[in-house]
Amino acid sequence: MPRRSLFLLAAAVVMLYFVIIMFMLSPLNGSKSSFYGHGYMNHFSYRQLPAVNWCKELRWRSPPAPHAVALVSYPGSGNTWLRYLLQQATGIVTGSIYMDHSLRVHGFPAENVTDGSVLVVKTHEAPPLEPDKFKSAILLIRNPRDAILADFNRLHKGHIGTAPKSAFKKKSNEHKKSDWATYVSHQLVGWESLHRLWLTRFPGPVHVVYYEALVQDTRAVLHGIFDFLNHTITEYDMNCAISHKEGIYRRKKKLQDFDPFTTEMYKALDGVRNRVLSMVADYQKKQNETVRQNAVK
Repeated sequence: MPRRSLFLLAAAVVMLYFVIIMFMLSPLNGSKSSFYGHGYMNHFSYRQLPAVNWCKELRWRSPPAPHAVALVSYPGSGNTWLRYLLQQATGIVTGSIYMDHSLRVHGFPAENVTDGSVLVVKTHEAPPLEPDKFKSAILLIRNPRDAILADFNRLHKGHIGTAPKSAFKKKSNEHKKSDWATYVSHQLVGWESLHRLWLTRFPGPVHVVYYEALVQDTRAVLHGIFDFLNHTITEYDMNCAISHKEGIYRRKKKLQDFDPFTTEMYKALDGVRNRVLSMVADYQKKQNETVRQNAVK
């Protein structure tokens, strides 16, 4: 290859690398708050999403809380949407134990921040071994059928897309099962385990939120969360959050001409869900008994 062609190819590679690096680092430009103010738009037009119209300019918690609050969920349970609602109502950024660059540049500047400078910290993991990592937790629970399906869609089409029908039909070599069937069986184990560990092993208080209730009565559920966080918001702020509640990170349901779940899958789903609901009832009963005992003292 001629030397000039090699030079041009090398220059193109360097330029592409530079653009990628600048794209990933763009949320760090400017101050922590002003860059994510009202009507924030991605500076890179080739990757624009709809504008996030915040009720108020996002800011960091000041002063920081002494301990972080975990926002726990199985993937696909609406964690990002709930973070969006909390940021709308309070103007305080929410964090995450992960680094999701697509979220960081589109409305969640505190990705990978896990301290008291954020309102809550997203996690899909078991309770941490460090006793001081989280002192309390919000546990967001969604019907495992919908959560598993939502996360399968995310794996194939990102935070707001839907997996094509062909993705559910692809075969694996495991006893001629589809990859979808294998995925469901594996994720059911993880769904039950995650909720069991936070309800039985986490030493701090856990506030349970059902995704379905959040959808049906968003205002009441948010008030319950803010009571748990001991955070006061005005009725104006709540009304603004509710008026913008759909946002851009709530996946739009699309009608399917087939049901990806088999009879055997539904049986397993019901069994796992009922066991977790029983754990929640036992946990809340113990919590109520503890409150009554403390009130008597």
